[in-house]
This record gives sequence, structure tokens and C-alpha cells, in this order.
Amino acid sequence: MQRKGSVINEICLLYDRLSDREKLIADFTMANQGEIPSLTTREIASRSGTSAATVSRFVRRLGYDSFAELRSSMLHENGANGPGEVSQNVISLDAPRAAMETVLMAKNRELLDTLSLISDRDLVYAVRLVEEADSVVFGAVGNTIPAALSASFLFAQLGLRSHCAPTTEAMVLSSMSLTKRDVLILMSKSGHSKRLNHMMDNAIDSQTPTIAITNVPDSPLAQRATCVLQTATRDKMLNSDLPFSHNSMNFVIEVLFLLLYSDMPDFQAHAGLLWKSLGDDKGVSGEVFGASDGAH
Repeated sequence: MQRKGSVINEICLLYDRLSDREKLIADFTMANQGEIPSLTTREIASRSGTSAATVSRFVRRLGYDSFAELRSSMLHENGANGPGEVSQNVISLDAPRAAMETVLMAKNRELLDTLSLISDRDLVYAVRLVEEADSVVFGAVGNTIPAALSASFLFAQLGLRSHCAPTTEAMVLSSMSLTKRDVLILMSKSGHSKRLNHMMDNAIDSQTPTIAITNVPDSPLAQRATCVLQTATRDKMLNSDLPFSHNSMNFVIEVLFLLLYSDMPDFQAHAGLLWKSLGDDKGVSGEVFGASDGAH
């Protein structure tokens, strides 16, 4: 059964697929989270400039049987996450402190949503796939490429044969030499990239296990992946036009990194050797794991 995130997460997930009038309700809901549980369907329709029928349709699009069910979910979420969750969004140079607080609350809720969306079983499965692989290959497009490059470097610090090409075209080429002893990790918030799906085709042809890190569990990429780690992003709440955040993806990658580090003694030894080799560059020559002198 597909896991459901918070009401706001589901709105952000479906936002681009909503009709123009449904987007009016979505925008109103995201801007007035604290009020929604105390309003009626007709009040929401009136204040969002839509109709009660459109509100009901919007509620069903989010996967709720009724507005009462959605109201109950929002009441629970607002109570569980404190008053910060329901404050007005403020992104303005006239109020820089409020802007920072707004972004902080959104980022915090993204991580909490991601935590609720990923099962223990899938997380452990992803770790095992990486541990058993001869090499780990990353794929991404657009502004997710830097996140994939960072993830590849992070895994390489553990002694894994980790590779991320600098362009999507080069990634597609690298996917043509995959074997069933490798693992392909595809990072895509939408899960709809044609080039990443070409990489998925190549992985399936070579029987290579795949891990999809994505916001959309019913996307073409996720539906064909061996393992799916679903993330949450509140970009639509902060800026409805441009996707920009990789907060949740980085969170998942860092959790995988730490689980790998904790589970494999050889990884810890390799990390110690790496720190020795980089110590001079860091300005802490002689300071390695377990050092007792000269700490500062």
C-alpha cells in the first residue's frame, strides 16, 4: 500500500496535475493551514474564489474520501507539529527573519514527511543493494546533478566504487556498461525524465538493480525501480514556479551513508585512511580518528 504524507505534501506532490481552479484551493490551503480545519467546504470555496463542488473534487484528488477526513488529518498534523507548522508563509526582503523562519519550518516538515514516507524495509533493502554491488552508478538531470555528484563523492569516501558522470548524456553512456553486479541510483523529484528512463531501460536489460529516490511513487521511473525511496518537497508552498530544493534527497543520501558506515567495518577503516590522506589539506595534520593530542 502506497504511503500517504501530510496534506501539504500531497498538495505539493499533485500541484502540477491540478486544474487552474483546483490550484486556487491548493494555494489557499497552503497559505492558511491553521484555519482550514475550522472552515467549512463552502467557506473555503468562497474565500478561494471557487465552488463547493471544486473543493470536494480537490479533496478526492488528494486521496481523501471527504473533507471531514482531510480536516481530521490537518488537525492531527497541526497538533503534532506545533504552532510553527500553521503560521503564515512570509518570503519578503521586508521581513528577512520571518523568511528564514518560514523556510526553516518548511524544510523541517519536508524531512518529517520523508521520514513517514520511507519504510524501514525499503531503507534496509537499499543499503543491502549498495553493499552487495561492485559499483554504484548515479543518474540525475538538471539541477539535481550536483546533488548526485555530491552523493557519489560521499559514497566513495567509504571505499565504494561510486561514479557519477558530470552530464546526463555521459550518465546514459555509463548505463550502457552496467552489469547485474552493479546498482544504479536514480535521483529525480518528478520521476518523469526521458533520459533517466533510458538509463532505466539499460539497467533492466543488464539485470542491474535500481534505486529510485523520487517524490512521485507512481512515476514511470519509480514503477520500474527495484527499490523506491519516496521523498517530500515543499517547493510549491514556498515558490509555485520553480523546483529548487534537494533537502529531502540529501537527507536520504546522508542516512544511507551513515547506515553503510555503521554496518561495514571495512568502510570505517577506509574512512580513517581517507582522513589521514586529507589531514594536511584540512590544516589538522596528525589528527586522525582516536587522536588524543592537539585537539582544538
